[in-house]
Amino acid sequence: MAITSQTEKTIGIGECLIADWQGAGLLRPSAIKPAISTIEQTLVLKKLGRLASQDLISMDIALKKFLDLKTK
Repeated sequence: MAITSQTEKTIGIGECLIADWQGAGLLRPSAIKPAISTIEQTLVLKKLGRLASQDLISMDIALKKFLDLKTK
């Protein structure tokens, strides 16, 4: 999943807003978008923070909707 500060666009399937973006160490209000990829660890410059529990739940729900998985 990707994180973007481009939050003015309509939130679609597989996307969710990050409620506690400041607590996560992000610089601006942000959203999670469905862009699944891998990158070399050496390309990661720094870790900004950590998502709050509620934002992790929102991301899990958005990912399941995007992948069309059934939720319990």
